[in-house]
Amino acid sequence: MQLEPIHLLTLLVAVGVGIQWVAARLRLPALLLLLITGIALGPGFGVVRPDEQFGRFQQALIGLAVAVILFEGGLSLEFREARFAGRVLARLIISGLVVGFGSVMALGVYVGGLSPATAAVLGAILVVTGPTVILPMLRSSRISLRPATLLKWEGIVNDPLGALLAVLVVKIATATGGAEDATVFSLVAGVGMKALIGGAIGVVAGLVIGYGLNHGMIAEHMKNPVMLGAVLVVYTVSEEVGKENGLFAVTAMGLVLANLKNHSIEDIRRFKEQIGTMLVAFLFLILSARLETEQLTKLLGMPLVLIATVLFTARPLVVWCATLRSGLPWQERALVGWIAPRGIVAAAVAGAFEQPLLDAGYEDADLLVPIVFGVIISTVVLHGLSIRPLSRKLGLGFVEGTGIMIVGAQTWGVSLAQALTKAGAFVVLADSRYQRVSHARREGMEVHYGDVLSEEAAMVLPLERVSWVLAATDDDAYNSLVSMSFAHDIGRHHSLQVTPSTLGTRKETAHAMVGYTPWGDAGTYVELSRRYWRHGSFKVTSISEEFGWEALQERNPGALFLFYVEAEKLYAIDGKRAPTTGSKVVYLTTDAV
Repeated sequence: MQLEPIHLLTLLVAVGVGIQWVAARLRLPALLLLLITGIALGPGFGVVRPDEQFGRFQQALIGLAVAVILFEGGLSLEFREARFAGRVLARLIISGLVVGFGSVMALGVYVGGLSPATAAVLGAILVVTGPTVILPMLRSSRISLRPATLLKWEGIVNDPLGALLAVLVVKIATATGGAEDATVFSLVAGVGMKALIGGAIGVVAGLVIGYGLNHGMIAEHMKNPVMLGAVLVVYTVSEEVGKENGLFAVTAMGLVLANLKNHSIEDIRRFKEQIGTMLVAFLFLILSARLETEQLTKLLGMPLVLIATVLFTARPLVVWCATLRSGLPWQERALVGWIAPRGIVAAAVAGAFEQPLLDAGYEDADLLVPIVFGVIISTVVLHGLSIRPLSRKLGLGFVEGTGIMIVGAQTWGVSLAQALTKAGAFVVLADSRYQRVSHARREGMEVHYGDVLSEEAAMVLPLERVSWVLAATDDDAYNSLVSMSFAHDIGRHHSLQVTPSTLGTRKETAHAMVGYTPWGDAGTYVELSRRYWRHGSFKVTSISEEFGWEALQERNPGALFLFYVEAEKLYAIDGKRAPTTGSKVVYLTTDAV
């Protein structure tokens, strides 16, 4: 079946987005489903044959897509996170480059039986942990901030550095013929100088665009197109300076922009994240469709043993060296020591360097691509399936369940939090007024003192345990800001706020600026306060076969029903789903009984 290029592109984008939607609904690793689908479309049914259908444009498409993804990764690298992670972050990046390279090279020679040159190139390639895979994994699993920061920074920073290391190793391994007079020092200096020039291009581009953003020189509707165009130009220009320099340049550009104090960066970050999601799906379908049965059969025997030892020996050794005497909790060391997926950059670099090694006389270089693909498939499958359950087991992962953060620790907010806790919910009360926070702490509640929208809040709040947010202060505008801020991570219908007092008189378009308000006019701050102070109280009642949901409503005709906990999950009562037998309902009565 021969597809036209436009049909092929449409198929890959549509299937990729569809698979990610299905994966999100079924709570399955999207990358795993993408790999399976790509193998089915490629070597399985022969529908997608990228090498034939894209021809010489394939590498250009892959390179530009990876550039956008790496730029998006760079945009997420804020120095405040690095300071929070501490010195162990720098040690992990260095250990990944040095110990990771050395250990994989040694394993390649002594376990895989590879020549030193091929093993060295393999070690350089597998330094790369890959933002194309680690970023989607982190988004879906929502692990604790410090291990997430370590994995994210390592993956994004070591991606271009590993590619440059591979360039250097290949140059050294193939330094014959016209390059016979070249020394290792001159080769290192040459690659290093080109990398510095590429990085400088990225830094300068980031500063120039940042200047334009800060001084209003770019029209609002043109910011995202200008940024996308700049990324592609920076990548292409840097690639002309030196191979794989473009990855270094776009990462540096993103890093510079991420640390500028400009309100537009967050909008640009969201835009790039959405594009990145589509490109990751596109790349992984191409990656898996390029596999051939021949390549997979080459993995049988010692290459398969080599892949296993790389997964279970090299990575733990890298993290052990990086975290030795660091004081990092063993749970975080264990998680970071296991999660190290490889992605499209490793595959692209392996494919690019296989032929030069073969031409230089290294006959075992034909194993390079199969081994790298084997590591990619193994890590995507094993790490993709295990990151969520392992992080939960270690107490570091997001548990979709009863966690709720109530912003507003006024007296009735504390009483609501106590009722939710009694019903089985995990509750955090947050407020910027010390007296209220102190009262909530004395009442035995877990609290956060400060503005939940501040940069520091993200460092200390246990957000991996929070499934819901309720903005319940007396400031409707602030409540809306809180709800919209958290909606991106936990979903619009899980980001609640007390109903704004003026909502009934607003036009319909105003709802776009308001969080989810499930309780209507009865759920305003004023009405909740009035009910509570007029002898109301928050109560918890269990639903049973003898005393059902209808009976509870009949018994309490004036009550405002707010939440219920069922099967270790919290739900807001909004009329769309009724509590069933075994649920615990939290509600506000109107009068003392």
